[in-house]
Amino acid sequence: MVHYSACQDAIWGLDILGQIFIRTLSSSCPTGMHWTKLDLSQLGAVKLISLTCGNQHVWACDTSGGIYFRVGTQPLNPSLMLPAWIMIEPPMQPVGINLVSIYSSPNDQMLWAIDSKWNVHVRVGITDEMPVGTDWEHVPGLQACQLAISTRTVWARCPNGDVARRYGITDKNPAGDYWKKIPGNVSRLTVTPLDELWAISTSGSLLQRLTKTFSHSHSLPKNNDTSVLLHPDDFEDEWEVI
Repeated sequence: MVHYSACQDAIWGLDILGQIFIRTLSSSCPTGMHWTKLDLSQLGAVKLISLTCGNQHVWACDTSGGIYFRVGTQPLNPSLMLPAWIMIEPPMQPVGINLVSIYSSPNDQMLWAIDSKWNVHVRVGITDEMPVGTDWEHVPGLQACQLAISTRTVWARCPNGDVARRYGITDKNPAGDYWKKIPGNVSRLTVTPLDELWAISTSGSLLQRLTKTFSHSHSLPKNNDTSVLLHPDDFEDEWEVI
């Protein structure tokens, strides 16, 4: 196996030959019972190198940068009216540059990708009515070799191990506004749907990014001791206006 992607009711595995294996999960059996090999005969000689699961949809990328979309995370496709995989046109790229990895948000609302030159791309126009989106947009500002996506934020790992967060992402602005690097140097990272960031350090340690959210409060504690609200140890190195 070279890649795994999990959703609420399944985990998908991709092996070195481009084969997909699915393990169905449930609340009564959270580790699943067995692996089911997915029939990829529809794709012909295509070899998949990256896949990502959302809540109901699965995306995959092949060795030539082709993108494929599938409804349903289980081995049997519930929508028998459609072919299992729908091919999506990749972004227009110079010759020799292809998409190599693809990343979906847990709620199917965001799809991002990285190409062979470490450029970052986002799929725009994704809605409930148009789950495949309408077009690709290049996201400038940095090069990335891995992304991690929560339900609202995109995190990137740069080729040198630096970590950055994309700010300004909304439904109407899927590419966001700018990147901001955060302290740390990692070799892998992942994020939960609620933006809890986990990573593996360059030395192999497991790291968790601790984040505090402060809200405006018009009332002080009863003893009027503001240090209870604003203790220096609670703050990160810098403030970010949300």
